[in-house]
Amino acid sequence: MRSLAYRLVKMIADKKAVDALIPILKEEDDTTRFYAAQALGKIGSQRAVKALSEALYDKDYSVQYMVAKALINIGGTPAIDALIDALKNGDESTREIAANSLGDSGDKNVISLLLTAEKDSCEAVRKAARKSLEKMKSIE
Repeated sequence: MRSLAYRLVKMIADKKAVDALIPILKEEDDTTRFYAAQALGKIGSQRAVKALSEALYDKDYSVQYMVAKALINIGGTPAIDALIDALKNGDESTREIAANSLGDSGDKNVISLLLTAEKDSCEAVRKAARKSLEKMKSIE
């Protein structure tokens, strides 16, 4: 029932929902956190960036993925900085997701970080960095 409610909130995309959705990012249910992140990304409020930044380190890969997508959708320096921090300090899955997402940012300032990530100890991170660099080339 809750996940249905969050999908409806996402469709409505009401900025008033941001304050209600932020605490949901810490709930136990993975699906609930996923839909809350998705809704926050659709709403696009900078007020959600701090909470989403923390949620980048979620225990669930799909939640991390949706949080990264939400940050890219919101955009702006704080959102990109959160992904950069995740690329530098996250575990393997977090670094992979951050490397993938940064390629969608269109921010040329991340190119040097992605070049560094091509030398990461994790193959998935290296592949994500290469893929993102390719995306960045196609934007130019």
